[in-house]
Order: sequence, then structure tokens, then C-alpha cells
Amino acid sequence: MKKIELHITLQPQVLDTQGQALTRAVHDLGYEQVNDIRVGKVLYLTVDEASDEAVDNIVTTLSEKLFANTVIEEYSYKVVEEGEKF
Repeated sequence: MKKIELHITLQPQVLDTQGQALTRAVHDLGYEQVNDIRVGKVLYLTVDEASDEAVDNIVTTLSEKLFANTVIEEYSYKVVEEGEKF
């Protein structure tokens, strides 16, 4: 069984209005040194497969068909190693 951490973010060329709003709010709080906030989402899942190839196939298929809108979003994932927090 593999534990997966999947990151989904807007593609760099896509306007991130939520990130812009947060950047303005951070500046309003006096933190002018913080800029270019981008908002995304993180999904955690376990995949009951032994081979890395099978895990990659499952995560890629689910990401492209269900989890991410690949027209405007991009995704990446990592296998969480034993002992890392999930």
C-alpha cells in the first residue's frame, strides 16, 4: 500500500484571483515582503498497489479525469515515505 500526496494548482498563466486577494490581505496586515501567493489544493490517498508503475497509472488517470481540470490546473504527486506524516 502506497500513501500519496497529490498537489493541484492553477497553471502559471492562469489568473489566481484567490491568491491575489490573499496577497492584498497580507499586505494590509503590513507584510509587504510577502508576494505572489498562489492557492491550490492537496489530496491525500492510499493506493493498494505494489508497483510504482501501477500507482503512477492510477494517480495520473484519477488526476486527469476527476481531481484536476487539466485545462487550467496542473498536478504533481509524491509517495509519502514511511515515517512521514500523512
